[in-house]
Amino acid sequence: MTVDPATRAAIADLNARFAWALDLHDWPALREILAPDVHYVSVGREFHDVDAVVESFRARDPVRITRHGLGNLLLTPAATGDVLGRGSWHTFASNDPDRGGVPLFMVADFHDIYRRDAHGTWRIAERVITPVFRDDLLAPRPASGAT
Repeated sequence: MTVDPATRAAIADLNARFAWALDLHDWPALREILAPDVHYVSVGREFHDVDAVVESFRARDPVRITRHGLGNLLLTPAATGDVLGRGSWHTFASNDPDRGGVPLFMVADFHDIYRRDAHGTWRIAERVITPVFRDDLLAPRPASGAT
């Protein structure tokens, strides 16, 4: 079973907006992409609401620059009306203000659940990130003064 073209386009747009929100440090935009009760799991971190996810990104060193990309997005309708997604994401990252080179930080499988809110807008209700390749030297650092 496949999802209809309009749903596929809306979820592809949602993922593009997610990538740009992270890359541009646009935390209000990120808040609009995630469901209020989002379940978000990534590399030893697990969150159960949008505020915790946004704060986890906000607490990173603002020098960090990233570019995220998604490939091979598979979507499957669920009996609940949700859409299940699986994609291969890649992240280029630098914690260096001089930004030399183009370092690949991570390639990861994302397992997602997309759900419509009360207004019919698609949101990420769950995102479980499983790294396939990861360079821990490029992992995010906390902002100065953060614990």
